[in-house]
Amino acid sequence: MLSYYEIIPSLGHSISVKITDNQKSESILLLHGFNDNKETFVFLEEFLSKRFNLYSFDFRGHGDSDWKKDSLYNYSENLIDVQNIIDHYFQKPIFLLGHSMGAGMAARYTGLFPEKIKLLVCLEGFSGLQPQEVERKRLREWLTTTSRRNERSTATPSERKKNMTLEEAKNKLSLIYGKLARDKIDALILGLVRQTEDGFYKWKNDPNLKTSSPIPFPPELSRKLWSEITSPVLIFFGRQTHIRPKNLEEILSHFKNVELHEVEHAGHNMHHDKPEVLIEIMDGFFEKNKNYI
Repeated sequence: MLSYYEIIPSLGHSISVKITDNQKSESILLLHGFNDNKETFVFLEEFLSKRFNLYSFDFRGHGDSDWKKDSLYNYSENLIDVQNIIDHYFQKPIFLLGHSMGAGMAARYTGLFPEKIKLLVCLEGFSGLQPQEVERKRLREWLTTTSRRNERSTATPSERKKNMTLEEAKNKLSLIYGKLARDKIDALILGLVRQTEDGFYKWKNDPNLKTSSPIPFPPELSRKLWSEITSPVLIFFGRQTHIRPKNLEEILSHFKNVELHEVEHAGHNMHHDKPEVLIEIMDGFFEKNKNYI
């Protein structure tokens, strides 16, 4: 299993792509979650490589891809990155797997172009509907915060981040991923940080991602797109996730052919917490739908 990296353009941004060519007839595209990167599927790669060539990439503002100069991110732009990756690398339908933000993008993209996706796997990625007053409050806070950036707009991307030792970075990641053993932290950390000239480390992701545009993707449109998906869909949720939507049954009702699994003793990052459970379920899902492979 040998991987290599390429850079492709996407609407004025350089996007970092990871490719594992396993000499298979089918390929799978992996879409990472918010504030993650293309390396965070590391615990699934060996299993997936038995069936597929693997492709993953960093969304703009993440990992080794370009940050936006204006620091204003909108989730809908991620669909542009998905489209450009698919147009660049694939001439026939592929398999698609996403986590969190990446899963939300994967489901919407599959609804837009159902003819391009053979099977869809979503590791969460669906949130509940928010009351309009909550959305109004978020928009007010975003406008207020964003308008103040003029005062620090001269800072370069490298100046927006604080230096850390590698051990400090691992300790911070342990706080974020509280369920993970230290060996898994060690496996993830180098994909999330960049070493500076002075030997310290900085997080790769743009800190301004945290103030991304709060304008939601139209919920009615999301449901329309889900209803247009023709391929089998596998959806996972961790039992201990913090973002399980209260209206999950309503969400699932819009899919024609969907299978839901809730993973015990796992949180939002179930592909880190319990990859062996996901692997067993995905193996059965792929086998059951082997006519697509």
